[in-house]
Amino acid sequence: MIEMLAVLALAALMIGGVATMINSTLDDTRAQQAALYQAQLTAAATHLIEGNYTALTTQATTSTPVVAALTGTTYQLSTYLSNATGAKNAYGQTPCLLIYGTATPGVLQALLVTEGGSTIPDPALGYAAANAGAGGGSIQATNNASGAANGAFGSWSVAAPNPAGASCSGTKTGTGHLASLIYYNGTQAASADYLYRVAVPGNPQANTMQVPIVLATQVDYQACTSPGAIAADSLGNVLNCDRARAVWVPEASFHWRDAVNSEADLAGALSPPPQPGDVRMTLQTHRPYVYNGSTWQALSVDEAGNLALGNAQTIGASCPPAPQNAAIAPASASTTLISTDARGRVLSCQNGTWQAQSEINPLTVSTDSDCAIDVGSASGSTNFTCGTAPSAPQYDPAMGYWVTVVNRGVPALPANGAVSVYAWAHMQDAYVTSCPSAPQDLSNGQGAYVTLYAQLIDNDTGNTLASAVNQSSKIVGDLANVNLNLTHALPKNNSGYTVRFTTYWIIYGGANPASFQPSYCGTGNNIFYTPGVVTSWTITPFY
Repeated sequence: MIEMLAVLALAALMIGGVATMINSTLDDTRAQQAALYQAQLTAAATHLIEGNYTALTTQATTSTPVVAALTGTTYQLSTYLSNATGAKNAYGQTPCLLIYGTATPGVLQALLVTEGGSTIPDPALGYAAANAGAGGGSIQATNNASGAANGAFGSWSVAAPNPAGASCSGTKTGTGHLASLIYYNGTQAASADYLYRVAVPGNPQANTMQVPIVLATQVDYQACTSPGAIAADSLGNVLNCDRARAVWVPEASFHWRDAVNSEADLAGALSPPPQPGDVRMTLQTHRPYVYNGSTWQALSVDEAGNLALGNAQTIGASCPPAPQNAAIAPASASTTLISTDARGRVLSCQNGTWQAQSEINPLTVSTDSDCAIDVGSASGSTNFTCGTAPSAPQYDPAMGYWVTVVNRGVPALPANGAVSVYAWAHMQDAYVTSCPSAPQDLSNGQGAYVTLYAQLIDNDTGNTLASAVNQSSKIVGDLANVNLNLTHALPKNNSGYTVRFTTYWIIYGGANPASFQPSYCGTGNNIFYTPGVVTSWTITPFY
């Protein structure tokens, strides 16, 4: 009998222990379900903050939070959850996201807390907090008179989890409730596995693929139904679903295709099949060709068959341009650069400068037309108005004549050209002593002569390229005019040319050849003085 009582006592003890163990297991299971629910809501809360970060930073302050309930608020947790998600955890508590600003601009600190329902005992609360995922914590009762929220195993602590006393349900959170900490500053990515469709301020990595994208394979120029869609063909060329044509169009620089070696290779360039407007380069000549629908045509003329060269160059300017971009117009002995100027003239690069083709252009260089008084004064006379002073008269014993020299410069032309020179010399040996009276002879009947000699001199070499001369007949108490013409090519040089006029004269009969002064009776029987020797010219360069 005693043995039976002992057995019954042991059985009673065992039954009590089993019952306690079963209750503990049930509590753990309940806490675990609450933890899983909290983790799910924390993930949704994190996405809510990331997706609305810019707006939240302007609304949340350190004292006033932005409140987000499961439903019914401006920002709703349900937006980031399945429609099947329940409104309460295993203890009948409802979620509430409290988003506060911090002292650091742009930094948000939020607590996903639970409200109402049954108070969770500290043992179950600690278990649930430890299994609630990142940031999991709780507001326990033991040793927590201030109501601080603490992370599982002391991972974080917020002394005043809800300083504004805000709530979603009308019942503020408190002891015996879960709290998960969410910290976000706009720069950390919540998950490296997500590529965001919208901008994440301060976090460009959220919109950046970290590995190459492999596109689905489609066939060039086959039908497509999603305009703007992107794919690739079997060769890896990117394709775009063209809206206007509704086919997959290769996007390798649009119509620019891979280069081929020569023009002959264009006929075999069929992959992908050429389309009207496609362009290929030939590497041998670096010349572009366009496909017109049936054949490849060289891109050398416009729609009307005209070659447009741009009117960009100037006759005489350096070519190629200096400094030259060798990648654009490399200098080569086997090529000739061709362009046009602002007047539409065709220019070619010749010996380092732009030159026109055979053309006379007399308007570009000024004509030189003037005269020089070699002997005598023109005072009171209007028949000679000269702007050039010759050299002082000198006696040339070899010639037996007096001589003066006038040098006139011809500037360097921008191209090969020519010069036309017309010149004449005038001499008079008559004078009067009173008016009216017959002219008298300064040579006392012995006579006078004048000779004009013109030279074309290359300033680069000093050589005389051409010359002309003319001499008057003998004059006695009269006047003489001699003229000459000189026309010659002007090869382009560096320093230009000089036209030199040398005037020779002699007067006999005792008159001073260096200073004799002719005169004549003019209007009103007045004596007018006139030059004894004058040299005049007109020089016209052209190219």
